Amino acid sequence: MYEKWYFRALKGILWSLAGEIICFVFILCFFVPMQKFMLARIFAGLATLVLVNGLYFNFAYKCAQKDKNAVKFHSAERDPRAGLFMALTTPLGQYVLWIILLLSKIGAVPDFVGKYLLLNIQCLPWYDLFTANRTIEHLAPAGLAGLLLLTLISPAVIYITYELTYREIDVKAILMYGKNKDGTDRD
Repeated sequence: MYEKWYFRALKGILWSLAGEIICFVFILCFFVPMQKFMLARIFAGLATLVLVNGLYFNFAYKCAQKDKNAVKFHSAERDPRAGLFMALTTPLGQYVLWIILLLSKIGAVPDFVGKYLLLNIQCLPWYDLFTANRTIEHLAPAGLAGLLLLTLISPAVIYITYELTYREIDVKAILMYGKNKDGTDRD
């Protein structure tokens, strides 16, 4: 009763595209304050990070619930690689864009910073925190590593959300109340 792998990958990519569109609208609304105030860039960076990864969280949560119900009620076999597969395929566009940006930095392809920021709009406020120049010469190796970190947050969110939801681990109860899944104390 699991979804076909290509169907789930396509759904994940569509969720990624939805995140890009939402962040694009958000950035358009916040563009002028971002140009004038550092605090606005920080706020926009955090907001776009929450927007995109919140959508990824929602996607992974729904898929984990669906898979858990398929195993529980329809005697399907658990696919232990489902969370990893989703984490690798959903932000596929972000991976490809970062690799092209890396190739641009080493000189293998022309300057790609402007296209990267347009196609990966949630990174724009973070990029603008450190430089206003949108050329590859002004992107430091530390900035390139920072953009990689932003890219790698997404698969981590997807994988962790999927696994915790599938295994019915209530992180809030453990952190807030010191309770395990069955309601007993951690000690």
